[in-house]
Amino acid sequence: MSVPIPYETIKKLMDRVRVVCSEVGVEEALRVKGILNDHEVFRICSEEKLKKMGYRIVSRDEAPEFIRRVGSPDIIAEKDGSWVLVEVKMLSQLVRYEEAGVKLVLVTNVKKGRDIEVWGIEELRL
Repeated sequence: MSVPIPYETIKKLMDRVRVVCSEVGVEEALRVKGILNDHEVFRICSEEKLKKMGYRIVSRDEAPEFIRRVGSPDIIAEKDGSWVLVEVKMLSQLVRYEEAGVKLVLVTNVKKGRDIEVWGIEELRL
């Protein structure tokens, strides 16, 4: 049976990842993540980028009803009345395809793909 990890330990790791991501970048944040998974590192780095862009990170409970109604994205952010929802997805298949060095198109079942931005490691650089 595994021993629960104290919240303070997890919080310290998250704070360390936040600082490293802001000062050095995602690649280094992934190296210092400790017990945190890649998804959590990318979520933290995405929050930091949004904050640098002037966004305010909002909890689901603070979000307007039209956002709460659609689910629980990883991040909800607001700036000057404009809202952004962020869903972090680790897609190892895309990483493998990226190695070919050609254009890569992500097709999904949303109605308007032009309303979606894709952020990779380079776009998360602050």
